[in-house]
Amino acid sequence: MLAALLATLWFLPAVSAAGGLVVALLFGGDWTEALLAAAVLAAAVFAFRFLGLKGALAVLAAGATAIAYRRGERRGAARQIQKDKANADRAVQRANEARADADRRNADPRRLRDDDGFKRRD
Repeated sequence: MLAALLATLWFLPAVSAAGGLVVALLFGGDWTEALLAAAVLAAAVFAFRFLGLKGALAVLAAGATAIAYRRGERRGAARQIQKDKANADRAVQRANEARADADRRNADPRRLRDDDGFKRRD
């Protein structure tokens, strides 16, 4: 029993590292997902050793769900960042246009600002 436990403990990091590397390469170098996948693979090997095939499949299903949730969360955040950047760019463009319009109005030598409080005779 002790030999089997030691063999399992040696096998866990090897499987986790290999799985994490594969996931990192598949998912474009996202190390958070790679570490999550490595932990899921280690837990699946541990569950297979002590709980059998059903336990390992349950751990793999839960891990796949967690990884899919994480990927969806990251995609949603990236999409929101793009929307916010587009909104900020539009606001800057509107501000620049408003400033240009104000400069054009104020550059007219025949007309001063209407709101300076000075009453003029025409």
